[in-house]
Amino acid sequence: MKKTNKTLVFLFAISIALLSACTSNDPSPNVLTVTTATPTNVTETSATLGGNVTKDGGKTVTERGVCLSEEINPTIDDVNDVHFDIGSGLGVFTEDFNGFPPNATVHVRAYAVNSDGVAYGNDIVFTTTASAGCNVVTVAANTTISTPTTWTAGNVYVLNGRVTVNSTLTIEAGVVVKLNGERLQVNSGKIIANGTASNRIVFTSIADDAHCGDSNGDGSATSAQKGDWESVYLNGGSGNTFTYCDFLYAGKQSSGYYNAIIISVAGSVFTFDHCTIAHTLSNPTASSAYAFHGGAYMTDNSVSVFTNNTFYDNDRPIYVDVKYSMPTSNTFHDPLNPSIKNTRNGIWMYNGGMSSGITVNWNVTEVPYILDGYFQIKSLGSILNIGSNVIVKFPHSSDGILTDNTSLGFDGTTIFTSIKDDTHGGDTNGDGSATSPANGDWYGLEKRPLATSTFYHGTNILYSAN
Repeated sequence: MKKTNKTLVFLFAISIALLSACTSNDPSPNVLTVTTATPTNVTETSATLGGNVTKDGGKTVTERGVCLSEEINPTIDDVNDVHFDIGSGLGVFTEDFNGFPPNATVHVRAYAVNSDGVAYGNDIVFTTTASAGCNVVTVAANTTISTPTTWTAGNVYVLNGRVTVNSTLTIEAGVVVKLNGERLQVNSGKIIANGTASNRIVFTSIADDAHCGDSNGDGSATSAQKGDWESVYLNGGSGNTFTYCDFLYAGKQSSGYYNAIIISVAGSVFTFDHCTIAHTLSNPTASSAYAFHGGAYMTDNSVSVFTNNTFYDNDRPIYVDVKYSMPTSNTFHDPLNPSIKNTRNGIWMYNGGMSSGITVNWNVTEVPYILDGYFQIKSLGSILNIGSNVIVKFPHSSDGILTDNTSLGFDGTTIFTSIKDDTHGGDTNGDGSATSPANGDWYGLEKRPLATSTFYHGTNILYSAN
């Protein structure tokens, strides 16, 4: 009996050793092995990252890349981490990454995948550099820009009050604009703010020392807070352009509005691309509190171009017209920490009604669409296509969609439900567990091809009255 036990123990030990050899960076040629490269070219906002697949374990390496996180040992499976694919096969791989905050501590780990599974390199931590002080250019309160003007790289422009643009204001890549309370407003001119992936343009608070240093000269006495300044207000102009721009700590109340960007009247011809909107102040009871307020003026995505943008640490991220086909390239979480999202995360929609003869596509699946009102698309010769796995939520008992046989397209994976339904699309009304869904929370999907109404029913249509 003792001999048998020793034999079992020995065999068990051998099996454990073999298992460990298969799941570690063992020098054996039959084990997938990858190492993490030391980050190089680290700046305030960028770094070159990569690794080296030194052994493929006898199987084709189908994917390799890096994992990033604020925590140690990031993986490709952790929802709180992010990973980036940098090709396939054996050998060295690198890529330039941009968009890090200044003075941020980041963990990076290389990974490789073959048919046996995933192998990881060693965890390496690096810190982006602190933002250096910039030459301060003060822009006086109530300044009106009435001739073509350029704000040049290497400077931080401190706006001590409202600045109005009635001509062309060009903002060069790398410029930091710090606002002290009020807003930057376009009336009849336009703003051309084209940053780059490695040299972004930042609109932020006067108290934000992370960008261009301590511009208000008070040391650590103040720090940036949500609502330190009002907004970028596009009240007119044609061709306002913002690429690789960050809008941080905005949302100070102005006539009931709490926004980082607000579109009004003739300001709908614009481009926002690769921009970040974060840390916007809100008021949960204010009807006009959205980080990006497009509303009734944001109806056509060929005119109001909004692509590759990121929202996080806001309340309600964006408000657009129901006719707007939101591109799926926009994201609603912190790229470095996907657990940081927005409180009432979703695409909130103004029910401006459907125009005749148009096609609208709702295809974003990361967050739900929130439709406030009774949206009628019947007999207009228009089509609303709602994509697979899209979630549409309704806040009120009178909310719904009126359609006919041809105007609404969706499949069995599209979910229509109450805004109180946290199971689908998360806590969209931002009240935790204070409310729960019930039948009758919204009106329903009404189909009226003839004189009598019928309603769509199915396991994907939840908590409607009809």
